Amino acid sequence: MRITEKKKIKVDHECKDFPIYLTWLNSLGGYSYWLFFKEHSELTKTSLENQYIKSIEDLENAISTNDITGKSAEHTIQIGGRIQAEDMGGITGLYESPKVERLMNPDTWETDGTGGTPAPKWQRVIIKPGSITILKTGIEFLTIKMTLELPFINTQKE
Repeated sequence: MRITEKKKIKVDHECKDFPIYLTWLNSLGGYSYWLFFKEHSELTKTSLENQYIKSIEDLENAISTNDITGKSAEHTIQIGGRIQAEDMGGITGLYESPKVERLMNPDTWETDGTGGTPAPKWQRVIIKPGSITILKTGIEFLTIKMTLELPFINTQKE
């Protein structure tokens, strides 16, 4: 038997707070994976759609002169972690990848399938352009932060 490819797998037994497990299409055409867990904050940014001023004919019963036909919402998650400097080359591929996915059932993916087959559920996300921050906090480790754009969610519209 010939070994044609070497793989390095790092195992960490530390308990993880707010785990975000990502996979992405790497530059070699395969998939890479990373578990982020040190930093996690969620943000919902809303904006008005079609705001207008109504003409009021019945001032006594009027509720407002302003009205909107709907809102749009952008959901993002800022994640981060400490990365060993030797792993930064692989993580750079995450920033450059056109296809990034987030594991949506990290606690139950091994038992969600039928017939004992694991069923991970992945959600497509986008690394927000210009959102990558790399802080050199030592010789061996780098601290990184990035923002994930989550899929669009329909909101109520009139």
